[in-house]
Amino acid sequence: MVGYAATNSEGNYMKCNVCGLEYGLSHNCSGVVAMPSAEEVLPAPTGFAPFYYLRLAFKIVCWDDLSIRRASRDAAALYYGILVWLTTSTILFLFTAVPIILTRRIEPPAAMAIGIVVGLLVFLVIAGIGTTIQIGLCHLVSKWFFAGTGTYLGILRPILLASFVTLLMLVPIAGPLAAGIASTAVLMMVFEEVEGIARLTAFGISAGINILFFVVQNLLSRPLN
Repeated sequence: MVGYAATNSEGNYMKCNVCGLEYGLSHNCSGVVAMPSAEEVLPAPTGFAPFYYLRLAFKIVCWDDLSIRRASRDAAALYYGILVWLTTSTILFLFTAVPIILTRRIEPPAAMAIGIVVGLLVFLVIAGIGTTIQIGLCHLVSKWFFAGTGTYLGILRPILLASFVTLLMLVPIAGPLAAGIASTAVLMMVFEEVEGIARLTAFGISAGINILFFVVQNLLSRPLN
């Protein structure tokens, strides 16, 4: 069966009106409307379930599309995702910024401890704002230019759960590059599954926004002349 094709105003994609699948030049439609699988709509565990969400996070990092879709629909995944992000960001701060602070030998020790705590809070606020803006920009580009159908929270939940991939930055020499590749891959898969856009398009959006933020971060970190 051949389904009817619909394009957005820019003509950037084609979607079958029958089964809802996107395609390029041709598409053999089965005539069946795409529905979530039984496993996909299983209810999330109730109560405190950290191990379930940790397994879900690792599956997301491994590009498991089912886990991405489940996390995007699970309201509790947002809270566990925030916890994963806070833990990851704190570890990065402890291993990167704290050694620099300790070299200043601030006296007394209580002042040093206060300085570390304040520095951590400032770092978390700045990193949180940056992450929010980054994901928001990706979402807006997807929705405005490529007819993305996902929601901001639906995207935020799996991305925060998988945010521990940025710990690759701690690997000597190749760490920052590995973390950039891993985070871009996670963004790409989440946007493909949640927004319903083509993988190449999702990769372009994710890589483009990541590069933009990398450039801006380097510019802001340069000392003023």
